[in-house]
Amino acid sequence: MRYTGVLLLLTALYFVSCTGKKDFKDGIVQLQSRPVSLSLDKMRCMWNGKDTVVSEERYDTDFKLVVYSDTVACSSCGLKTMYLWDGLIHDLESYGKSVSLCFIFMPLQKDLEEFYFTMRTMAPLLPVHVDTAGIFIRENPHIPREAVYHTFLLDKDNRVVLVGNPSRSEKIEEMLWQIVEEKLGKRE
Repeated sequence: MRYTGVLLLLTALYFVSCTGKKDFKDGIVQLQSRPVSLSLDKMRCMWNGKDTVVSEERYDTDFKLVVYSDTVACSSCGLKTMYLWDGLIHDLESYGKSVSLCFIFMPLQKDLEEFYFTMRTMAPLLPVHVDTAGIFIRENPHIPREAVYHTFLLDKDNRVVLVGNPSRSEKIEEMLWQIVEEKLGKRE
């Protein structure tokens, strides 16, 4: 009887893990079902704690790494951890204007004051697009709601070619460099 219980538990874990992998693959297929619309010109943009205007040319690149934080996540917390991107930002600079990094935050209305305060005090290295109207998700209903799908690499045509956060996963970072180097050559 004891072994039967263990066998049932192991079988259940197997099916749960397979279902999880299938669900993740389904989310990626959904994300890749059509190009992503950035519509950054409809959002407030801040850089070094101040409002700014960023030209569309900044994102007219071979690749765009998009980091999206919706209302489920703590936007101010996300800003406070942007230093995790500093190394990758530095490495991406070796590609000049061929690769861009785009941060989009959608803070809750009740958290806006704290979010803007954090923006002014943290002063991230790159522009941050603030989507208070929910434009990004409204124009991209094919993006799954789960945060695991909210960091992705787009090609020139805004099609998703990689899903995952390279600042938190060495494997995703390796895959990112493999994709970029295949098209643009090795980093110097």
